[in-house]
Amino acid sequence: MTDGAPPAIPYARPYWDGAETEALLEALGSGMWTNGARVTSFEAELERLAGTPAVTLSSGTAAVWALLHVLGRRIAGPKLLVTPALTFAAAPASARLLGWDVALCDVTADGLTAAPDRVAELLDRVRHRYGRVVVMPVHYAGHPADMLALQRICLAAGADLVEDACHATGARYDGTDIPVGAWPGSLAAFFSFHPTKPVASGEGGAVVSSSPELLAEVRAVRNHNMTPVAAHQDDLAPWPYTIPEPGLNLRLSDLHAAVGLVQARRAEESRVARARLAARYHDAFDDLPGLRTVPRRQRAGSAHHLFPVVFDLAEIGLSKPELIGVLRDRGVGCQVHYTPLHRLPAFAGIPAGLRSCLDTVDAAFPGLVSLPLWRGLTDADQDRVIEVVTDVAYGKHSGRCRG
Repeated sequence: MTDGAPPAIPYARPYWDGAETEALLEALGSGMWTNGARVTSFEAELERLAGTPAVTLSSGTAAVWALLHVLGRRIAGPKLLVTPALTFAAAPASARLLGWDVALCDVTADGLTAAPDRVAELLDRVRHRYGRVVVMPVHYAGHPADMLALQRICLAAGADLVEDACHATGARYDGTDIPVGAWPGSLAAFFSFHPTKPVASGEGGAVVSSSPELLAEVRAVRNHNMTPVAAHQDDLAPWPYTIPEPGLNLRLSDLHAAVGLVQARRAEESRVARARLAARYHDAFDDLPGLRTVPRRQRAGSAHHLFPVVFDLAEIGLSKPELIGVLRDRGVGCQVHYTPLHRLPAFAGIPAGLRSCLDTVDAAFPGLVSLPLWRGLTDADQDRVIEVVTDVAYGKHSGRCRG
């Protein structure tokens, strides 16, 4: 950027107004900063939004850790998590820390969500080795995975279907009115309320499930597994509780819940605002050489958490570092979602027997970046992004134009 140039456009920015400020001040003034009514109210609003009862936790990572802990702790034999290679590290890291094996599947070319055929191939090879298998599709960028196909595969293999819905709060499954979180064939789903997410609380997460028993266990784990006992047991007075097995403090505070409650109540309003911006990108980039959108066409039920695109680096004549540098030099913030797991040292050692062919994710990753998309992004700023991306797609990048 040169002196006097417009400020850089970030790839993401939380949306808030006076309602969040008022809610946060009320929570501060109440003196009840944890274990209060705001957490209960936020969970009720999430149940309305996801169509399934919810338990909140301190982060999306805490949510998936608690969920896998509960699903695995009383299962005999080894356990396996099957996840797309294109995802954040939180779920596979939680699985590994809990002693699970992790298997990686490829993604679809259009939406970069879990490829059902690759999941089926993995399960056919390794299912018999494990006491429990959890298949965890990611609703990448807010676009739901192919749940019907994945459900059929899991049923045939005796695997549990658990959704990583961290990008998809407020979304609906393709071609249905079913909110993400209420798929009838899923055991559970989990969400994140990180500041960049469609519903943000600063930090926070939730597990949703139609199983009261599962949610009760998650609720106990998030609070040290403290269990009330009869008050007349004098040896435990004046605070009658017991802890049958170790747990952790994974609670969401009332301060975070106060902000999250405001955000959840206007989730659809925010989703529509993001959808309008996404549609403008699709219109501008349709048939643009050197670039494809993910997915190629607008999907009505998406939460539109991210707007990923894949540049053809050979076509535009840039390496990935050069591409990101050009975008940022011209004031367009971008991000990479994500470095595939098998390219990270923590997961590079996953054996070949626990991987499907990963050719689709390997082909997409070199040119994959996420462009600015957030409620409050102005048309004028988005037009700047479109102009820069169009120039790059046509090879018109300052100082790096092809001969």
